[in-house]
Amino acid sequence: MKLVVPVLIGLLFSFTAIAQYKHCYTTEVYNKLIQQHPEVLQVQAQLEAFTKQYTANQKESRTASTIYIIPIVFHIIHNYGPEDISDAQVLDEVRILNLDYRNIDSDTGDVIPLYKPIAADCDIEFRLANKDPNGNCTNGIDRVVSPLTYNADDNSKLDPWPANKYLNVWVVSSLSEAGAAAYAYLPGTAPGNIDGVIVLHNYVGSIGTANPITSRTVTHEIGHFFNLYHPWGPTNSPGVSCGDDYVDDTPETAGWDYCDLSGLDCIGTVDNVQNYMEYSFCSNMFTQGQKTRMLAAMNSFTSGRNNLWTTANAIATGINNLVPNACAPKADFLNSPTLVCSEMPVQYSNLSWNGQPTSWNWNFPGGTPSTSTDSMPVVHYNTPGNYNATLTVSNASGSNSITKNSSIYVSGSPENSAPYYQSFETASSFPGSDGIVISPDNGVAWVRTTNAGSSGTASIMIRNYSGNSSGQIDSYVFPAVNISHITQSTLTFKVANAQHNANSADRLRVYISTNCGSSWYLKYSKSGAALATAGVVGSNFVPNSSQWRLETINLATFTGTSNLRIKFENTSDTGNNTYIDEVNITGVVGLDELNPASLNFDIYPNPSHGESTINFDLLKEGNAQIHILDIMGREVNQLADSRLNAGSHQFNINNDNFAKGIYFVELIVDGNRAVRKWMVE
Repeated sequence: MKLVVPVLIGLLFSFTAIAQYKHCYTTEVYNKLIQQHPEVLQVQAQLEAFTKQYTANQKESRTASTIYIIPIVFHIIHNYGPEDISDAQVLDEVRILNLDYRNIDSDTGDVIPLYKPIAADCDIEFRLANKDPNGNCTNGIDRVVSPLTYNADDNSKLDPWPANKYLNVWVVSSLSEAGAAAYAYLPGTAPGNIDGVIVLHNYVGSIGTANPITSRTVTHEIGHFFNLYHPWGPTNSPGVSCGDDYVDDTPETAGWDYCDLSGLDCIGTVDNVQNYMEYSFCSNMFTQGQKTRMLAAMNSFTSGRNNLWTTANAIATGINNLVPNACAPKADFLNSPTLVCSEMPVQYSNLSWNGQPTSWNWNFPGGTPSTSTDSMPVVHYNTPGNYNATLTVSNASGSNSITKNSSIYVSGSPENSAPYYQSFETASSFPGSDGIVISPDNGVAWVRTTNAGSSGTASIMIRNYSGNSSGQIDSYVFPAVNISHITQSTLTFKVANAQHNANSADRLRVYISTNCGSSWYLKYSKSGAALATAGVVGSNFVPNSSQWRLETINLATFTGTSNLRIKFENTSDTGNNTYIDEVNITGVVGLDELNPASLNFDIYPNPSHGESTINFDLLKEGNAQIHILDIMGREVNQLADSRLNAGSHQFNINNDNFAKGIYFVELIVDGNRAVRKWMVE
């Protein structure tokens, strides 16, 4: 069968040792596209009519070939991870594109004899843009810092350049569809701000994070951009049913997701398994018919493809310069770690782009040294606090500066000691004097709320129901706690969460650090239904008192730690809200721990609205101390420090002397300790 209407197509696959693929949701996206923009059908029909006429004219014409030179720009959407690929990896991809589209790569000799006569030099070349849309110097590699690099989709296509002047390629960390590697739009099926190719970083080029096996992915996607189908037709499911790509010299096929050079399919002809539009992983050719179809797209007004290769556009985008102009650098840097203890070293790394710097000038207010001209200086900070850093980079073409506010947070000695308890009932409890909220996108973040609490009226929450993009990561780092004086330590907290739907999978992770946040140990991770305490809630979730769950983390491996940090990290799946309350660190405080029950140690009434009585029994005479501790483990009162006889003992506490909140009553008898929690209301 022949196709009448082109469709939106994307190559989505994953590679394993046996070259298996996963494919995209093309039909659903196309149907949605037509529902929203039925006028696309008319545009596609017009392009198809033009392509037929162009193909007929080409068969009759004997004119000299035109070399179509296309300005291309790579937008690296990154969050300072491996997706921030090097210039060298991008240049390697451009090299591969030019070899593939001019049919001059070394593996073109491997084309089987049946198809070698029609293996096409497509007369298409690609050059990285040398001028941006504003006429400024560029090396054709645009870098944008954004968490939208994770679970990317069309919303991740940031900083698009005009699609009638540049071929836009967006490079990301991951795509929203599981198993996705890349996708592209056919001419006339997308608005200019999303027209182009989006691709995983490890499918760009053959070096760096990529490899030679997957290096033809962008070649394939640009084929779609220039109006080529998969050889088996408008699906992403090879091997299912016979179809055709509307090109005369590619045989009807069901498609291949492995390399069988003698494979027969559909009409008894050896298939063109080596075609770049196949999924065979042994692709090394376009056919003459595919070349003509692509050139038709480039000569059509549809989506402005006919402007890409004009002389005027070559001048406007700077690709008429055979030797590109050297550009001034754009400053950027990264420091590692971002959370440190006093006097720990901080490594600053130059990540400037667009042009290679020849000089670096750093300013580190509060740091030692306070200035540097190294490309990768090491700085120490002696005083706790938040610190900024500034980098100015220069070369013969110009200079550029960037200042990052609060790029480093330096912790001092902990103000809190175990036992530690936080219920967020007071406004000053969040983030706390030493607590840190980390929100890379400066948008939705962890906040204190008075709309829900496990036992009180407050807690902290992250709003996944609205405002948080899928894949967005936000963290809250608790104030440091000294647990060096306790053993058998345990962290408990209450969590409340609901799924937005059965497929939503917001994730909560809890990390522990013993070096002020320089490194972290993952101790807890739950997502989706495992995290949920209230099932599926389709509206904005606010938990009631029964929708909380107690979670326990053993901290025994961190015994002796004088600077313990807890980090709650939320990864959004655009699900529903997550709440945290009653964070508690307990353990044996440097003494032999007593079982309160063995002493009949109790406090009543508890909670207290006036006066409470402390009761305990001694089996023999002994030295007894009674201390009242606040939720930070600090002593706020001492009720007794004397030698007591065997028998029952009572001490009264008037809560008029205490603010409302949570306290601990610590009883120490001859060096042995027992603790009870006491609440004042």
